[in-house]
Amino acid sequence: MTTHTPLMKMAADARVAMLDPSRSTIVGARAHPRFELFHAASSLCSQKVRTVLSEKRLPYRSNDMLILSSMGPDGVVPAEHYSPAYVRLRLLAAPASGRGYVSGYSGRTSVETEGFDPCVVPLLVDHEAGRVVADSRRICGYLDAVSRQPLQLVPDDPAAHAEVMRQVGIVDTIPNGALLYGFHPDADLRPGALKLVMATVYEHKIMALEQLIAANTDAPELVAAYRAKIVKESGGRRVRHDAAFQRAARDQVGDLLKDLERDLAAQSFSCLHGHPFSLADVLWGVNLVRLNYLGLSSMWSGLAQVGRYFETLVQRPSLCREAIQASVNSMPPSTYMRGITECAAAAA
Repeated sequence: MTTHTPLMKMAADARVAMLDPSRSTIVGARAHPRFELFHAASSLCSQKVRTVLSEKRLPYRSNDMLILSSMGPDGVVPAEHYSPAYVRLRLLAAPASGRGYVSGYSGRTSVETEGFDPCVVPLLVDHEAGRVVADSRRICGYLDAVSRQPLQLVPDDPAAHAEVMRQVGIVDTIPNGALLYGFHPDADLRPGALKLVMATVYEHKIMALEQLIAANTDAPELVAAYRAKIVKESGGRRVRHDAAFQRAARDQVGDLLKDLERDLAAQSFSCLHGHPFSLADVLWGVNLVRLNYLGLSSMWSGLAQVGRYFETLVQRPSLCREAIQASVNSMPPSTYMRGITECAAAAA
């Protein structure tokens, strides 16, 4: 395998920022895999990428990072993906995004609509090609393009390709950040332990970023990245308890699920109706698992096609491992996961 020494050094530096080296492991049989993934077990976007890696049976170095800043005995402890070494590595992918830095908060994480966030996971390093790829949507497409075996997730047929990518674009607009971090005024069914963390999460993030700005005044590229991140997180803090904002986010998800019901009934895509398992199925599967974790499966209680789709997807071994089990193992317990963890155990 061709390797690119400067990139390998930057990736190694980013790994050093992880407090526990045991969270850097090799997945698969190759001692020196082509791909390296910086991610978090609980991260929704990371789960999407790991599901694709699992489906493609691609070996990779897994760097499972801590992505929440916290208060320690000596003050705030920055999240590991805020470290200067990781941010410098991630900034290599910024030009390819074609977007400027994120400049506000909408509750969505799409680079296409929100801009480039320099301080998030996942991040893929392709050591053979000497490339760094950011944004889960872009990473998933990249992995499918470089490896078509044992299955192809984005079809070549023009009509099928267009429909799969249309669904991918729809999933990319779901306001997952608002649903995870926001306090809904009517029926906030998130686990109590999760709500407790979210009560101070933005304050800890902003304190950590301000601390990093003060420590890196001689690195303007880092200061600019951290300032952009503060703008985004400050926006999230402002609407965390905003009833109108939170209701609008739920309403948007409800509308998207109704559209999904229509598309499933039309049999335009999906493994539910005999189409090959695709990237659209991966992304919808991960997102539906997250909605279920948050207690929002009632949003499709009257949508028979979506219900059947969900029941089908949670039997997929890759989704069982990378979305269901990863959520159970890395996030506060949710009573809404009990039924599908049984499905996951059976599928495994």
